[in-house]
Amino acid sequence: MAEVLDKMVAADVIDMETHVYFFTMKGQMKTLIDRTVPRYTEISNKGFYFIVAAADSRKQAMERTLEGFRAFTSCLNRSKEKGIIYGTGAWKKGDIKGSRAMTQAYEMGTKV
Repeated sequence: MAEVLDKMVAADVIDMETHVYFFTMKGQMKTLIDRTVPRYTEISNKGFYFIVAAADSRKQAMERTLEGFRAFTSCLNRSKEKGIIYGTGAWKKGDIKGSRAMTQAYEMGTKV
């Protein structure tokens, strides 16, 4: 985890991505967020992109996850939300390929 924290502190931009199961982020993402506690004051002046994917086709089904990301970044000094990508309707491996979300992710990446 120390290496991940070093990279987060050094980064200008952080991309937070997770699958959404039962209307919230995966446990692994929450654990990552929780483990930033020792150095969260050093994760400052960062741009954040949020990418969420779910089988559900409704963006509103992913709002709790985004609220969790925003709660985390609200604790960070001078964080800026730069964009959100909703990968809806991703039931099986490969469902997201060729989707609008992939195009958006590519375009967002060219602006970083």
